[in-house]
Amino acid sequence: MRLGLHLETILSVGMGEAMKTFRLIHTLGMMLWVTACGNSGPGEPSQAVQPEASAAPDEIPCELVMGWDPWEPYQYEIADGQVFGLDVDLLTAVVKNADCDIAFRKGTWRELLQQLRDGEIDLLGGATRTTDRERFAYFTETYRDEQFSLYVAADRMANLGEKPFEQLMEEGLRFGVVEDYLYGEPISSFQDDEQYQDRFDYASMAEVNIFRLLEGEVDGVIEDRYVGASIIRHKNLRDSIALHPMRLNSNPVSIMVSRASVDEALFSRINQSVMELQANGAIEKVLAQYLNL
Repeated sequence: MRLGLHLETILSVGMGEAMKTFRLIHTLGMMLWVTACGNSGPGEPSQAVQPEASAAPDEIPCELVMGWDPWEPYQYEIADGQVFGLDVDLLTAVVKNADCDIAFRKGTWRELLQQLRDGEIDLLGGATRTTDRERFAYFTETYRDEQFSLYVAADRMANLGEKPFEQLMEEGLRFGVVEDYLYGEPISSFQDDEQYQDRFDYASMAEVNIFRLLEGEVDGVIEDRYVGASIIRHKNLRDSIALHPMRLNSNPVSIMVSRASVDEALFSRINQSVMELQANGAIEKVLAQYLNL
């Protein structure tokens, strides 16, 4: 955390005006140096700055900006603007282990993808590797898996509970999904098939799809199992929305790193950090804390 640095100016009593002037100029220079280096990044809590820990003249400070969209329990903020969540914890651990600081910038997933492409942010968590994305981003080793689930209206569960996804599509059901998310098979094939493309209603975030499900505008919502459970619990919807028993494919995800703002040497440090934290069990410990969400 950044706490403001207190500088004490000590001028010896009884010394000549030349010595006083030298020390005053030196002190003001130090204060300006601290002010220039002490700015917090977007969404980043303040952090203590100690003069003895300052970077060497030829060392470039490393601060990486993580883009995040509201996706509890992976990423969310509280009233004072601090950001929390599973991916926030994991990416913070990775960045710190790579000897960098981390800051945060909020946006929708679509906005953040463009900002990563342009080099305005450096990192995105929970990303699936694709050929198109590799043109503008590096991908670390996999650091966790995503498991998507299907949520339906509780009063329709008896009719839908035993049917596979393919049958639900054939029967003309409509599904709420999030823009630019990659869901894996069999969902991706249906999304790409012109015959079925109008069966998917796209939204910018999961909460919009849950509202559409409650209003009867869609027949089901495809969402990450932790995200869906979190929304249902916090909005007290256990009697209104049910988890369909089918399990959709698990999808390994990586940290996506901007090629525009991060060079290969720094990316190598980030990737090495992921592998180290996987090997020593640190990532698994963070994941275990969220198993009961």
